[in-house]
Amino acid sequence: MTDKIKELRKLLPIPIGEALQMLKTNDGDVERCVFLFKAKSIKEISELTGCDEKTVAYYYEAEKYDFNRTVSTIREDTYDKNYKQIEGVTKEAVFNVLQWLRIIESEDFGVSLDYQLLDRTLQTLVLIPSLSEIALVVEKAKSAKDLIFEGYQDTDSLDEFVRRHRKLDDSQDFQIASELVGLKLTIMKEELLRHSRNL
Repeated sequence: MTDKIKELRKLLPIPIGEALQMLKTNDGDVERCVFLFKAKSIKEISELTGCDEKTVAYYYEAEKYDFNRTVSTIREDTYDKNYKQIEGVTKEAVFNVLQWLRIIESEDFGVSLDYQLLDRTLQTLVLIPSLSEIALVVEKAKSAKDLIFEGYQDTDSLDEFVRRHRKLDDSQDFQIASELVGLKLTIMKEELLRHSRNL
């Protein structure tokens, strides 16, 4: 049985326990296990993506029978085929937003509020339906920071800088925006890259 488990796992990306169960259910017939597993997966992927089973089978084989990669690839290709450009969302505008996200990743959210092109970035985010909520929340955080740092100059003491930053950290608008952007960073990047490759 060990050899059959190894053989089955070479053909399908499945855990040992699942391979053993499938072989027991199908009287050790590896070919039957593979056939049934693929048929079941193709049907599930078809239901998840709304794609016909013949097309799913093509993608499934191309992705070496990896369920999640197949679903992801079909969804990306479907998105690209049905892409409709949003007026005002240009390659340059998307690049500006991606630059802003890089500041968040390399520095932090607070620093990103000083991004020179933040207004344009927020205008772009508002135009993309799945990201518009983020733009509105970030705009409130920016307003909170502007209010807290109003009148601040580089010549002011370090203590004053720290005091204002503590006040910003305590701002509810800032906290909400920082948390939301942190949680949705990957989703934002994926959405923006989809637009970028279609523009």
